[in-house]
Amino acid sequence: MPAIKHPIEYRLLVQPTFDTTKHKDGIIFLLETSKQFTNFSYIIDVKESVEGKKIVWILHGLRAPSMNMPSTGNAQYRSIYYDLGKEMDFTLIKKEKVEASVSLKFLRSSVKSSASIVNFLKIYTDEHEFINNRMTDADVPENKPDVHREHAASKKLTNKKKKV
Repeated sequence: MPAIKHPIEYRLLVQPTFDTTKHKDGIIFLLETSKQFTNFSYIIDVKESVEGKKIVWILHGLRAPSMNMPSTGNAQYRSIYYDLGKEMDFTLIKKEKVEASVSLKFLRSSVKSSASIVNFLKIYTDEHEFINNRMTDADVPENKPDVHREHAASKKLTNKKKKV
């Protein structure tokens, strides 16, 4: 039976933020895979562009972080934008040229989204909801059965017993 593909592949948090070092208001975009990785927490490789009222992110895959200690979890990518217009269109494009687009309206203390789910992308505008729904949205890796090879000598013994 073919595996059913999880409908939500990516989760996006969009919310206002304040950069204390720059003393500037901005909008944070945090993209995360719904898939949880058990050996490494990867970084999503994104090429981003902002032109006029459009923000476009093109996904180029995953890459391992440059750190010594492996960790587990979702792959992530984060970017903070300053001085955006009051309304922007955000588009996320996967390698297969499949895209998810949403219109965003930025208010002083919140963000409004034209949709909460678009194709493979789920959009959040509240950090608490984003965190609380992480497990609900998760594409949990399958438990693979332990497969042990039989020793060649024991395999011959079991075959001889069957013949008798």
